[in-house]
Amino acid sequence: MTELGQLEAHHDEFAKRHTRVVAVSVDGLDDSKKTKQDVPHLVVVADTDHKLVDAVQVLHAKAGEHGEDVAAPTTILVDQHGVVRALFRPTNVGSRLSAREVLAMVDKELAVQ
Repeated sequence: MTELGQLEAHHDEFAKRHTRVVAVSVDGLDDSKKTKQDVPHLVVVADTDHKLVDAVQVLHAKAGEHGEDVAAPTTILVDQHGVVRALFRPTNVGSRLSAREVLAMVDKELAVQ
């Protein structure tokens, strides 16, 4: 959740770049709604049936603290035409990009040409 808070804190910087941040959660609907309340400028998608995380192959089955399924921390940059321009998936599920690192990726990969 710390990472989402950092992204929320930089929402003005993302808005300047005409960039939306979408967080996909495999948590239950109630938890996803709570997350949305905590980060109102981000889009939070509840993916309890794992259709999205399965489609992009980022589910770590039973890798959670209590044996629950978790989504690997993955950053995917998609341009206005739906083309994936960059993907970052760390080898350690505890690693995340900082908000500044995501902004740098946006600047590099999605800069208006």
